[in-house]
Amino acid sequence: MNSPLRIGVSGHQQLADQTTIAFVAQRFREILVSYQQLGQDVVLFSALAMGADQLFVRTAFEVGIPVEVVIPCADYEAIFPLGTARDEYERLLRACRTIHRLSTERCSDETYLAAGHWLVEHCDLMVLAWNGLPPKGRGGTGDVASYAWFVKRPFVHLDTRKHVVKSYGESTSLAAVPALSPKREFAVTQQAVYQGTTLVVNQYRLRMPDGREVLRDIVERPESVLILPVGQQDILLLVEEYDLAAGAWQLKLPGGKVERATPEGIRDQAHKELRQELGYKAGRLEKLLDFYSHPGYVSHKVHLFVASDLEWNPLEREMQEEIQVQTYTLQEAVAATLVDYRCDPEAALALFLYAHRQASSR
Repeated sequence: MNSPLRIGVSGHQQLADQTTIAFVAQRFREILVSYQQLGQDVVLFSALAMGADQLFVRTAFEVGIPVEVVIPCADYEAIFPLGTARDEYERLLRACRTIHRLSTERCSDETYLAAGHWLVEHCDLMVLAWNGLPPKGRGGTGDVASYAWFVKRPFVHLDTRKHVVKSYGESTSLAAVPALSPKREFAVTQQAVYQGTTLVVNQYRLRMPDGREVLRDIVERPESVLILPVGQQDILLLVEEYDLAAGAWQLKLPGGKVERATPEGIRDQAHKELRQELGYKAGRLEKLLDFYSHPGYVSHKVHLFVASDLEWNPLEREMQEEIQVQTYTLQEAVAATLVDYRCDPEAALALFLYAHRQASSR
């Protein structure tokens, strides 16, 4: 006996008007009946949300197709208002043959998103009643469509805005896997094709899970620190330096290569770079963010700090550094990031993060 075709459904809770409701119900009925006429057993999977989900379920019952319910979270029934909406949810729930309870957590965008992923992963085909626009929040039908497309799960889009039907993908096998990106663990060889005083270019040969071999060249840079110096009355001290690669003067942050990649070594390096490039010693040094700079073709870990309680206490500056110190208000500095080629992108990121933190703390 062949396994039943598992069809998962998702859709908007508000279907706009009666014409749209009729369109979704009719097209979905046609999909179900077409499989029945081919002698295919079908099982429907649904979260029984109001709107399209319940419309799908009622249509399935009308043509004699069993339904299995996916309950995303512990208090799921509470999202249905008491009265007609709650009664209809409980009626449909009793009529379903199986209940899959996915989480004991309270309902949230995260549990709804996880339920959407579960449907995609456990069904052979998805049917989505969706307007084709980006999600207004996490866990909606747009996220289900994106995930189905990512993992190559076929889905039928019942466009609730244009009233057209589009199909994506062909396979109905659960063996479909995501199109995996090259990962370090797939590397079978590594060869340095360039070695400089600061940079190394390594060429990786990767064997993908499907047997393909891929070559990738990665620029490897040592870890570095960046420091956003904050003076009195929230005045920021930025450095203006000529960037040889860009061929232009840019606003940047003081920073440099990490000599000891330990928490203490990283902080010591931040203090040293600040005194060397700006001449100030920080009484207070706070971590703002760790991030990867230019991921994709560069391996470069950056540690970003905010320095405050500044006091003049310089170290000898390196001979090749030509640095001008510029003072800005936070508003002026953020405005400078919007000028073409004016700011180093890492400095721009730091300024936006700091501005966000300051706004959040008020």
